[in-house]
Amino acid sequence: MNGVFPRFPVLILVVATVAILAWGQQKQPVEVDPEVWKLTFVDEFDGGKLDREKWNPYDPWEVVRNGELQGYVPNSIFFKDGVLRIRASKQQSLYDGETRAYSSGIITTKSKFSQKYGRFEICCKVPKGKGLWPAFWMLPEPLAWPPEIDVMELLGHETNVAYLTHHWPHPRLKDESESITKDFKGPDFSAGFHTFAVEWEPDEIRWFVDGVQRHRAKKQIPDVPMFLLVNLAVGGGWPGNPNEKTEFPAYFEVDYVKAWKKIR
Repeated sequence: MNGVFPRFPVLILVVATVAILAWGQQKQPVEVDPEVWKLTFVDEFDGGKLDREKWNPYDPWEVVRNGELQGYVPNSIFFKDGVLRIRASKQQSLYDGETRAYSSGIITTKSKFSQKYGRFEICCKVPKGKGLWPAFWMLPEPLAWPPEIDVMELLGHETNVAYLTHHWPHPRLKDESESITKDFKGPDFSAGFHTFAVEWEPDEIRWFVDGVQRHRAKKQIPDVPMFLLVNLAVGGGWPGNPNEKTEFPAYFEVDYVKAWKKIR
């Protein structure tokens, strides 16, 4: 989720669904071109409960990392009006053998869906508040680190900045990474739903925010299948810890997650 603390234990119109209109809150569908992209994964969260054929409600490592304060617990996953809501609360949880001050949620497609190359997209609304850290990211299948692709990460105290990153193995240090990050300054992403996507190809990765390309990387491109993760962390060395102005419960809301494979 960021390039500072490793997670390892120790305008092209794309074929997609753009879910906003001119930085606004209204979700607006756009035509998809099936001759360019083939849909390989979709969850629009309309079923009222987590689809366990697609998602796991657990951290794949189940260890504390990055100095975070939450424990990930399945009962932090909710649904309302066709939207997945990941709740962070000031409720103690037992996690990684110790009591954590906060509870939050994570979902992953580990062992259920992974893909090498393609387009991966989320439509979401992020929470506001110091110490909140929502993310949509990708890790190798089978589980390893690095590499890592961060489709989006935001920090609750600066919800107009989206961090677009990828990590690759450090050439000399074991279990460490190097990375390239773009901090894209846009609207207040906590004010409405927005789309974040990557197009990952053998020679480059392109990042899109609301259908507009905002970043490109051509160095150290991953070449292994990767699975998807959506989570809301609390605290840690990068976002800092919550303060007296951070309101709980806080919600990371997700309208959909989709993936495509390029067919031409």
